[in-house]
Amino acid sequence: MGLIILLLIAAGICKAWSDALADEEMKAMDWTNKYDFTKSGETKQWWYFGLHKPSYPEKFPFSSTVLVFLTDRWHMSQFIMLRCFYLAIALSLTGSLFWTLMIVFVIGPIILGISFQSFYTWLRKYYNNVKKEKK
Repeated sequence: MGLIILLLIAAGICKAWSDALADEEMKAMDWTNKYDFTKSGETKQWWYFGLHKPSYPEKFPFSSTVLVFLTDRWHMSQFIMLRCFYLAIALSLTGSLFWTLMIVFVIGPIILGISFQSFYTWLRKYYNNVKKEKK
């Protein structure tokens, strides 16, 4: 139980870190780190096997998806925060190392990734319309 509480405290610290980066507009300064703007927009991203097309050419394979946490501080803080949550969940559900690792690095990220991708574009459009209405 003590480890779960420590993991939740660590997640809270990482949440504070990511919010501070966003509030101080440092997230906006770093977001381009995952892309290589020197490459043509027609660059093939073969490592996605045609299943995903990034908005811009990536700086290195998977730099805008599963390895995005290596590109900037905001994504790193999110990565650590989420792994702390996933580990706290896994520790309360299973005693198996295999299933703990599966929850932390496969099951949790897939569930979160699918729900994120399903709603992010729609929410961006919605909030852009809200901003336009307020002007």
